Amino acid sequence: MTRKRTDSLLFRFALMFALFVLLAISMSGVLTFAQQTASYKTEREKSIQQIADYLEKLILQDGDDFLLYKNYMVANYENLKIPHDFTQEDVFAARDKFYVMFSRAFPGKAFGVDVAFDELPEEIKEAFVIFKHEFYTNEFEKARQAFKIPYTYVCVPTGESYHMWWLIDVEREVRSDGYLNLCIDVFEVPEKHKCMWEAWESGKKPKGYDYYDNEYGKTYAYYTPLCISGEKVGVIGVECEVSDVNRAILRNSLHQTAIICAVLVLLALLFLALEYKKYISRLCRIKTLVSNYSETKDIKIACELEKDFSGKDEISVLALQVSSMILELDNYMKSFVETSRELIDAKKKAKAISDLSEKDALTGIRNKTAYNAELSAIDECLSSETFEFALAVINFNSLKIINDKHGMDKGNLAIKELCYIVCHVFEHSPVFKIGGDEFAVVLTGSDFKNREMLYTIFNRKIETLEEEKELEAWQKVSAAIGIAVYNRDIDDSAKSVHERAKKEMFEKKQQMKGGIRL
Repeated sequence: MTRKRTDSLLFRFALMFALFVLLAISMSGVLTFAQQTASYKTEREKSIQQIADYLEKLILQDGDDFLLYKNYMVANYENLKIPHDFTQEDVFAARDKFYVMFSRAFPGKAFGVDVAFDELPEEIKEAFVIFKHEFYTNEFEKARQAFKIPYTYVCVPTGESYHMWWLIDVEREVRSDGYLNLCIDVFEVPEKHKCMWEAWESGKKPKGYDYYDNEYGKTYAYYTPLCISGEKVGVIGVECEVSDVNRAILRNSLHQTAIICAVLVLLALLFLALEYKKYISRLCRIKTLVSNYSETKDIKIACELEKDFSGKDEISVLALQVSSMILELDNYMKSFVETSRELIDAKKKAKAISDLSEKDALTGIRNKTAYNAELSAIDECLSSETFEFALAVINFNSLKIINDKHGMDKGNLAIKELCYIVCHVFEHSPVFKIGGDEFAVVLTGSDFKNREMLYTIFNRKIETLEEEKELEAWQKVSAAIGIAVYNRDIDDSAKSVHERAKKEMFEKKQQMKGGIRL
């Protein structure tokens, strides 16, 4: 019994690879230890510095506005009352409040162009600073969540040695009166915050990090100096957990594993060379015969396998099983070809039924079912910041009057005429019939860019039909159109854009005072 087990290919391969694994583990331990120190610091500095750069660019986009906010904040933070639990919606509300107050105080003038910050009344200055503080804090919080880091902030020197004001602090500490605690004065010990002070004093990104063991756990802090228009303003801080750094070590380990794999391949080649004559050559023979079968599908190859392999070892048993499989496969393929033909016919019929379900019977264009599917596809693209589109809704005026006075046949012809006009005006966009007398168009690409021109062309075509004296009353197709452009600040779905387009269409419909005259 023992003799047969040791003669098997499985035992021989298992013994050889056991030796390879032991060698690989030994080499991996040595190589990983040699690499991890370099990756430990380099990888973390690179990734966290990218986050700090992102936050720096966010502030630099505001430029002088940030300086106005910072200067006013450090001078008046004790008197400012900012709720500690503001949300994204509150940021929008604070922004709107500032612009409403400014427009009322300075009608027809632009902030920063016609009116400087210093010329603003105190209450408008305060509204501006509150909006900016909520905006920056909210953006830093989103960055923290997006990059899965525990802490982001902006510090500015107080003027006292080694003291910093925490200007933007995502932790939102609350003071005794329930409002946000602003510009917390913290003594940053230079020995413990070496990189922070190096970033401030040199105005350059330091090559290193500060280590903290605080309420956030063991973290590394990276710093970027914040300079606006050549003026040093403060320091942007980003902290990451030590556990994150371990991922860099994991990457090093994977790198070493790749090296070990290469060694294993070389050893495997040596192993195959030693065993080729007795075992691999027979496997190659099986491979050749199987390859011939895959090309010719000749079942005589099954007979060759039975003739060439008559032993009782694993390779011979495998050859006989392959021979049996070839015979079974030949029978199966004959049955499979017939089944495939039936399946293809069934798919063609199913596709034809599906196409009919999304097509309007009267006009031949896609119907409301297809339109809803299109809106769902658009919703999946809304996460892209570059995606832009608009929706147009067109409603036939007085279709019921045409049906009642001239008959439904004329009404159907009038609907087809309106469909023709819509499809030719918006020839680069998909058009849908979403109701008995209503159409919708999805505007992207060139039609989106030229939407205002297309809107004018459509209305002119409708007006031209009204002026055609040789046309009968039912041929003077009249329709109202409304177009709405997707706005990521107010629209959470394509359906929201559709509702705004429909609202604009109804307003247009009222302006037309009943549409066509019969």
